[in-house]
Amino acid sequence: TGGKAARRLLVLNGKGLDTRGTDEESRLAFRSKAVLADYDSHIRRSAEALGVEVEHVQTNDLDACIERLRVATEDAIVINPAGFMNDQELVDCIAGLEKPVIEVHYGNFVAKGKTSKVTTVCRALICGAKLESYTLGLRAALAALDPADTEFDYPPASG
Repeated sequence: TGGKAARRLLVLNGKGLDTRGTDEESRLAFRSKAVLADYDSHIRRSAEALGVEVEHVQTNDLDACIERLRVATEDAIVINPAGFMNDQELVDCIAGLEKPVIEVHYGNFVAKGKTSKVTTVCRALICGAKLESYTLGLRAALAALDPADTEFDYPPASG
């Protein structure tokens, strides 16, 4: 086909996402019965609707998470750091990436009085929109790749 290649996005879910919704404690803590397979199917449906290729990865291993980010060939990254949201090594890794990184969370952790160090090095933060946080994250990642995204930046980039 002579068309432009589809954008490729990485969705990376961190520590604890594999057990979300699988027991009463988790369901109560996150006010959700959604399990990782529900996240995966939502992410894949959203990517298809947006016309992008998506790689969805979940890991409970911080080193594996960091390595996957370092070797990412995708155009942009959507990350729910989950249990890694305050790990400085992850912050340092993301700070060194030269592609847009959007942080997403199912729930509104800010309303619970929590913070994420990862937010300080991400292009955007989307939280509290449940599974739709991922759709919005994918859309934000795509927008960040569009040259028109800098139209209103001030001062304008020189170059």
